[in-house]
Amino acid sequence: MANNGIIGGATGAANLNASLSSQATKVKKKDELGKDDFLTLLITQMKNQDPESPADSKEFATQLAQFTQVERLISIDDKLGPKAGDVSSVAGYLGQQVTLDGSSIDVKGGQGGQLSMNLSQDATEVTLQLLDKAGEVVGERALGAFGAGKQSAQLAGLSVPDGTYGIKVSAVSARGTGTFTPDVSLTGIVSGFIPGPDPKLIVDGREISISSVKQVSVPPKPSSSAGQNPA
Repeated sequence: MANNGIIGGATGAANLNASLSSQATKVKKKDELGKDDFLTLLITQMKNQDPESPADSKEFATQLAQFTQVERLISIDDKLGPKAGDVSSVAGYLGQQVTLDGSSIDVKGGQGGQLSMNLSQDATEVTLQLLDKAGEVVGERALGAFGAGKQSAQLAGLSVPDGTYGIKVSAVSARGTGTFTPDVSLTGIVSGFIPGPDPKLIVDGREISISSVKQVSVPPKPSSSAGQNPA
């Protein structure tokens, strides 16, 4: 369990060293951080936090909730045995950002998730086309103008029935040299999962197969400048 954001400065970290050392033997014997170990460290961290830079209460609550949820899931996994679909492994995706293959999207209730793009140059207009199984265009969305580099656009309000669609993204060059095709992928935060022989991740309210995940990373912190022009 990560402790980032709990200790509020170098003073708190220094004061915690003695407590960590005293807990080390027990943790090593069990080769894992159990419930009692976690709570002991958490209380010690709170006692020794820097009063001038206290822990973020929201981040603290989030970490505690995630630990509790994962612990419960691991307990369920132990009771169900190997046929449970490895619940504890899937639980590790909770709260993480996943990057999916950008060749298709799953649309549910008009939501298609977040489209990430890497543009080689400035674009005056970026357009998304949705394709059916035959490769025919069944929907289109103008995403707006974007600068060169890594950009993103939220795919909401798509006027197509729920289902899986191929996608094609094209951009109009701001240099007046015609259109070009940016590299694209889909990203989202895992908020839950469905266990079983073929477990699914819940990403932006949509069910995603783990096999379609290309990369797992820590979610980026919100920024005042997202780098995306309004569509």
